Amino acid sequence: MITLILIALIASILYSLLIFRPKNFPPGPPCLPLVGTLPFVPSKNVHFTMVKKWINDYGPVVGLMFGSHPAVAVIGAKQVMEVLRRDEFQGRPYTFNAKHRSFNKRLGFFFTDGPFWQEQRRFTLRHLRDLGFGKKSLEGIIVDEAEVLFKKLLNVEIQRNGFFGLSSINVLWAVLGGVRHSQNDTEFTTLLQKITKLFRTGNPSGDIIDIIPFLRHLFPDVAGYKDRMIGTVCSQNYFRKSIREHMKTLDENAPRDFIDLYLTEMKQNDGTNNSSYTEDGLIMILLDLFSAGAESVANSLDYALLYMILNPHIQKKVQEELDTVVGRSRRPTLDDKPRLPYVEATISEALRINPIAPLTPNHRVLKDTKLDGYEIPKETMVIINIWSVLSDPGHWGDPEVFRPDRFLDCNGKFVKDEWLVNFGSGKRYCIGESLAKNVLFIFFASFFQEFSITIPEGDPSPTTMPQPGFTTAPHPFRMKLKQRM
Repeated sequence: MITLILIALIASILYSLLIFRPKNFPPGPPCLPLVGTLPFVPSKNVHFTMVKKWINDYGPVVGLMFGSHPAVAVIGAKQVMEVLRRDEFQGRPYTFNAKHRSFNKRLGFFFTDGPFWQEQRRFTLRHLRDLGFGKKSLEGIIVDEAEVLFKKLLNVEIQRNGFFGLSSINVLWAVLGGVRHSQNDTEFTTLLQKITKLFRTGNPSGDIIDIIPFLRHLFPDVAGYKDRMIGTVCSQNYFRKSIREHMKTLDENAPRDFIDLYLTEMKQNDGTNNSSYTEDGLIMILLDLFSAGAESVANSLDYALLYMILNPHIQKKVQEELDTVVGRSRRPTLDDKPRLPYVEATISEALRINPIAPLTPNHRVLKDTKLDGYEIPKETMVIINIWSVLSDPGHWGDPEVFRPDRFLDCNGKFVKDEWLVNFGSGKRYCIGESLAKNVLFIFFASFFQEFSITIPEGDPSPTTMPQPGFTTAPHPFRMKLKQRM
């Protein structure tokens, strides 16, 4: 028995050392023993390297090897749009990090696929819509959160960015858990800080822990593993506590929020063989939704403020449109959106020029297929660079310029652009898109109705280069707030 184990171990080591690219696989960086091409994948802002270097060196589809496992980076804008919509590219890789964050099971819907993913996603999307997710019924909650935040901001003239996090997540948590947290809730703000730290660590294209998992025991800080696990465990504990509190007061005939609806489904499926509705599954759905919501809206608003500071003439045009259409006697509403095309165009441009997720969560190939003439084997990991679509000069003309007018027609009306793919496309599009866009619109419009912002005297011009991580965020910057009279 021991001999067989030793033979298997030696064979696996030799296989890892002798890494071979599949036949007719896309070209890419050199391969090294054990780790493959990983040393040649930048750990920070890899989406820039892909578009500015790799596409010239290797082409729009780049072949990678993570250990002995094949992966492709899809960089060309045309190829990205194709992959987002082809069914065989819609799987999710079951990496060590994905497995470890979900109780060593395939749970939630970020990192799952197949019938389980379809059932859980369908249930989540249906009931979030029933609860008003992204609809006007949540408008009052969004406006109330904005008012609470603005009153706090009035007390300090010089502000640092990053103040939208709790307000935006309160809107989401009103739907998921039915609770609003105050600006002074230290437990909840600490949780948000840990989740933020979780997103600031690691490489969205993959890291060494996924290739050589035992390194976490020797070097727990490598690739941000320790911080990710701390943030994940804290989140899991918080959600389990909330679920248990809901269980005590659950009325199946009068659900208060998403947790109640899921618990009711769990009870109805109790005793059913292979039911996909479990407490751990609910925790992971909450973690998926909460993590995405905590980052996307708050950081998008920060980027929008950053570009308003750097482009005061655009800030002025936004405020002029708000004054003309809405005035000062009330807050902007979703009904105003069609009559505020420049505001909507400015938000869209902020989403385009510096996306929160320049790489989508990694995909997995579900069957042998071809892309751009290359053979892509089943189980290949797929890294999709949507920033290449958002920055493609052939489509946008001057993508490096912050220019909201690109989303306006000759009559000044807002025009949707199918290349604005921040929330994905095809079957894997983000189910929180409607809510995110509504929160962004009301917060952004209400903020610039209330305030003007400038760079504080003596401060350098803030950089637009993003902080790296699983998602991006602006580097810290300061702004001078002036209430508009």
